[in-house]
Amino acid sequence: MSQEDVITEAAQLITVGDYMGAMNVFDQYIAANRDDPAGYHGWAEAALFDIQENGNLDDKGNDRINEGQIAAYFRKAAGLAPDNADYNAAYANALVEFDRIPMAVRQLHKLVEIGKASDEVDVSFHLYEAARGLIDAIDLKTNFDRSTPIAQEYIKEAVTFALLGLGFSSVEEALECLGFEE
Repeated sequence: MSQEDVITEAAQLITVGDYMGAMNVFDQYIAANRDDPAGYHGWAEAALFDIQENGNLDDKGNDRINEGQIAAYFRKAAGLAPDNADYNAAYANALVEFDRIPMAVRQLHKLVEIGKASDEVDVSFHLYEAARGLIDAIDLKTNFDRSTPIAQEYIKEAVTFALLGLGFSSVEEALECLGFEE
């Protein structure tokens, strides 16, 4: 089965809410195509959809889907396609979702570098969305106390990502545009 056929079949399963079925389709694809990042990315996306719709705890309070496996598959896809902004952004967003803020920030810095390296790759949307998710995660982690050390450290990063996501080339450019001097 071609990559396109697999993605189509999995997308149809996802559309009807059969995330586990889509994950099984991607499992089979990964087994036959170990070096194709699409299988890893697709599996991880389907797993996240399942968690978002159904939660991740079973009747005994255990994780239904291993979050580490999801992050590992996103990391694998990003590693196999290091210049792919979508795969790298998905990995960063999963890290935010799983409360791995320092790792997420490092991955977002890689995303910034991907955008700088190519005029053809626009990462602004990814950075803007990631900044919003990062702020939300920080607020939840700190119980909305932005005076905590982790909030102080990572809110600056989130604001920087948001400004880059708005199309500014740097924080300095944004401040200049606003009439502030650094």
